[in-house]
Amino acid sequence: MNAKKYISWIVLILIATLIPPILNLPGSLQYLLDLSLIYAIVAIGLNLLMGYAGQISLGHGAFLAVGAYTSAYLTLTLHVPFFIALILSGLITGIVGILLGIPALKLEGNYLAIATLGFGVAVTQIFAIWTSFTGGFSGIKPLKPELFGFKFNSYLSYYYIILILTIVLVILTWNIIRTKVGRSLMAMRDSEIAAKAMGINVSYYKTLAFGLSAFYTGIAGSLYAHLLGFMTPYDYAFSIGMSLNFLAMIVIGGIGTISGSIIGAIIMTWIPQITSNLPIKSLSQIITGAIIIAVVIFYPNGIAYAGARLKDKFERLFAKHQEKIVVKIEK
Repeated sequence: MNAKKYISWIVLILIATLIPPILNLPGSLQYLLDLSLIYAIVAIGLNLLMGYAGQISLGHGAFLAVGAYTSAYLTLTLHVPFFIALILSGLITGIVGILLGIPALKLEGNYLAIATLGFGVAVTQIFAIWTSFTGGFSGIKPLKPELFGFKFNSYLSYYYIILILTIVLVILTWNIIRTKVGRSLMAMRDSEIAAKAMGINVSYYKTLAFGLSAFYTGIAGSLYAHLLGFMTPYDYAFSIGMSLNFLAMIVIGGIGTISGSIIGAIIMTWIPQITSNLPIKSLSQIITGAIIIAVVIFYPNGIAYAGARLKDKFERLFAKHQEKIVVKIEK
């Protein structure tokens, strides 16, 4: 990463840290901001699987449920401290992802999508029946996180836990895609046959991609459970519809980019809120559909790439303008 990008990321982190307390956002907006970052973690994990490894998944809502209920069970029943439960939720969900990845080794394209879709449906149904674990219709109430006696019982204080974890996972992803693992995932995405010819163990990296992606989603699930404070297996975030929304986040933001995952998550979280008070029914779905169509037609690689293209255009225009000024001065 060059100096310019370092400075850009530092500025973004400073803005993300300072703006919420300065603006003193109402509880509902602060909640949405927290939720945007949690979904951004899911989108980064999904992008690692789809954008970098080329494997499709329509079951990430189920991974979110596994992470959420694991964290709730560990903290409520076994009295495990929140931060340990958070890590365990990621690891356990990662193991579930690896187990899903093993049978998926023999599948690709549409068949893999159908298999992950089936996984999403199955988990939702299992959790609905397994009332001793999930509480069924009555639901459960995960505890608010606590560290050295300090309770994170406001959306703003909890925001900083989510922000720190988002930054850590962004740095982790940044390093993964620049190592041998990342290069192997991208080689596999571009051509499995060529990757095998280069000596890459495709089966191992496919399973690893599922495990890593599920680990990210398990962390997000834990954060989601303790943000909500109450959940049932029928929560929309665990449904197939939400799995499709996660897919839309990375398509809109940019497949194969970290920044695109964050942009897509913010757009897909805030659109329903912005349109909720307008009189047109299902307006958020209409706008989301229109954005996806526009992105696919005009910027098929996502909004993150559109921003980079605009920046290049401005830089070229600025350079031409400078050249004209130099020519005039020389005359």
